[in-house]
This record gives sequence, C-alpha cells and structure tokens, in this order.
Amino acid sequence: MKRRLAHPLAAMLVVLTAAACSPEDSGYHPGDGGDILGDRGDTAGCTSAAPYCSSDGRYVLRCDPATGAVETLETCYPDRACRSGTCATAVCPPGQSECVDSTTQRRCAADGSGWETTTCEAGLLCTAAAGQCEPPCLLRMFVLLDRSGSMSEGTPPKWDQAREALRALMAGPAAADIQFGFGTFNTDGNCAIDGLVSYPVPEANAAIIDSFFTGNVPDGNTPLAFALDYMANVDTEANLLDPAYHNALLVVTDGMDTCFDDCDTRCAGSPTPFRCLMDCATESEAIVAESLAASTSALRDSRQIRTYVIGFGAGVSDLQLSAIADNGGTGQPWTSASNVEELEAALEAVIGDLELCNPIIFG
Repeated sequence: MKRRLAHPLAAMLVVLTAAACSPEDSGYHPGDGGDILGDRGDTAGCTSAAPYCSSDGRYVLRCDPATGAVETLETCYPDRACRSGTCATAVCPPGQSECVDSTTQRRCAADGSGWETTTCEAGLLCTAAAGQCEPPCLLRMFVLLDRSGSMSEGTPPKWDQAREALRALMAGPAAADIQFGFGTFNTDGNCAIDGLVSYPVPEANAAIIDSFFTGNVPDGNTPLAFALDYMANVDTEANLLDPAYHNALLVVTDGMDTCFDDCDTRCAGSPTPFRCLMDCATESEAIVAESLAASTSALRDSRQIRTYVIGFGAGVSDLQLSAIADNGGTGQPWTSASNVEELEAALEAVIGDLELCNPIIFG
C-alpha cells in the first residue's frame, strides 16, 4: 500500500524531522533488533559516526550516516557508565534508587555520574524493599508470651522484666505505627492453651499490659508446640488475617517445650529409667522442632503471617527456636536475651525489621 501525504509540505516536514533527531533520540536499545533506522529505510537518521551514549547510560553506540544503522560499540553496565561516548567508572549504578533513611531517597543519574537526593512527600516513607518513597505499609503484631513457672525465676523475676519491656514497647514510638495484640501460654497452670488470645489486635497497649501482669502470675508448663499449632490452624481471634496489613506473630519464651511428651509417664516402667528419660528428652526436642517448623510454615504460607522469636533466658532450645525462625518468613534468626535491657533491645530489633515492610520470604 502506498503512503499518501495530505500536502507537499508534509513531506518536507518528515525529512526535516528525521534530520533533526540525534542518535540518542532514536529509542535504540541493544537487543531490539539492531538497525532500527535502516529497517525503516531511512538513511538520513544521523550525520556523524562519533560514538555516543545510550539514553540510559549503559552502552556506547555509533550510528552509520551511510545506512542509518546503530551498533553497540561497548557495554558499560553494570560496573561502568557511558559518559561523553566512552565507558567511565560509575559513581553509582545508573538509575538505581535506594533509601538514605525512612524519609529520604536517592536515585543514581542515568549516566552513573552521581546521586540525586530527595525528601519523601508528606504521608510517604522510603522503604528498603522498594528503595523509594511510597505510602507506608500497615503493621500488626500479636505478642505471644511464655507464662510457665520458670518465668518467676530471676532477680527481678523474668515475668516482671517482660512486663517492663513490653510496656516500654507499647508506650514508645512503635505504638504510633503498629497495632498490637497480646496473649500467653499456658492458660491453666499446666499445658492448656484455651483462651490463649487475651487481647486481639489492636486492643493491647501499655495500660493493658500493666493490668494483665498485675492480675496474673506465671505457673505450670511450656506448651510451645501446642501454642504455635493453635495460632497456625485454629486461631481466628488474634485479628491477624487482614491481607491489607503486614501481620506478624512475636513469640517470647524462656524455655523448651515441656508439654509435647510426658517423659516421666513414658519412662516410669522402664528397667533403665535414667537412660529412658535422656533418650525421651532428646527425641521430644526433635519432635517438637518438627511440629514448630510445620506450624510456622503454615502461618507463613496459608495465613501470610510472619513469625519472630525471642529466647528469654538460658533454658531455651536452639533446635526448637531455630525451627520457628527458619520457617517464619522473616529471614531473621531467633534472638537471645538474658535481662530486661537485652529484651528491650531484642524487641526494638524485631520492630525495626517489621517496619522495613519487607515481603514474606516463602519456602
């Protein structure tokens, strides 16, 4: 089909426009098929064979005036950037954007020559995952605290230290950005988990923490596996199921599970009760770890809930807490704390990671 021009002046306009375009305006990107000017049959696309830079600063290009074909002379990216028609050392990766802090982002120039820093507009935050200013994510965290008898140990008791650390957390700056819930395990002075959710999100706050700790004392066993299984497969009360939020579960425990297997009963009739108890404890620790891994994987995959864990004291099981952390979808290891100051620091580290709004790490 012949192309028709509405007026003779239109033909002149086409020629003038083609002649005025510089090679950098050609829209060429290596890998597009190469000779885009020649492909159009337009041999007047460039007037100089001097090397020049692609618009993204990643390649050194050259246009042949005789044919209009554009070729790549050299690839500068990612270690270098094209400037003035040659590859030069880049100050930064061309076009990359990253956060300086929560309210400031910077973007590398297209030629890699330097950074341009900008402040986020009102209502926006710079998030590490995106590397740029964007609307802040909505955050929810349910704190699940060990209430076993061993929490009464220490000077002051670990129970009181946990109270102080959680109260400081929920009265501090984090409370402005995060909605909190709170619950404990066990719930009957033994191994029960009925009524585990004491205050669903967003009801927990510093005053609630004071009220709860005043009216309750630690006692009984540590049903860690039962508690995590409940959160993964039964709970509908903690209010962590809204997909509009980044939902997180924080487990704070001072000991390994003591409810999954009753070794005393199991070994009562054994001819070698001491050996039986030792073997049973080892087997139970591994069985609990498998259960915890399954529960936190279910929280992550089926409910999109991240799980963090803090071991408070020396009586915890690395195997069990690692099973939680490794499958919690956060990429964070479990954190150890032995006093109120270390517990407060561990809580702050968890909050700091959650506030990055990173996506869940699946698998």
